[in-house]
Amino acid sequence: MNRFINREGSDLARYGLSGGAVAGGLVFAAATARDPDTMVRDVAAVSISDETRICLERLEATLKREGCSFADVVKINCYLSEDSYRSEFWRTYDEIFVTSGDPAVRITQIVGIACECRVELDAIAVVPATV
Repeated sequence: MNRFINREGSDLARYGLSGGAVAGGLVFAAATARDPDTMVRDVAAVSISDETRICLERLEATLKREGCSFADVVKINCYLSEDSYRSEFWRTYDEIFVTSGDPAVRITQIVGIACECRVELDAIAVVPATV
């Protein structure tokens, strides 16, 4: 059965946004550093490094709700609003994400991102088999 995943305390009805979905043994999860109350970038996301950490923490929390970790991620799309952010983003991303073992397939694209955010992630993870 397919179902949506919402961040704790999020109000799906308010904006129609979801942190992800589960379907066919896969978790599709997304993360930005958007403040759900103001709908703009979180004030804690001062630098690209800060924003990347917030996105990765939120992505990890969504995955954990479904029994997954970064080690279960098979693909991650990384979106940056400017190419000049790439070095700082990858440095922070690698510090946190790559330590999980085999790194997932990753793609970085430069795009417009909503809510004044500069970083957005979306990932696909395989739900671990239960014993």
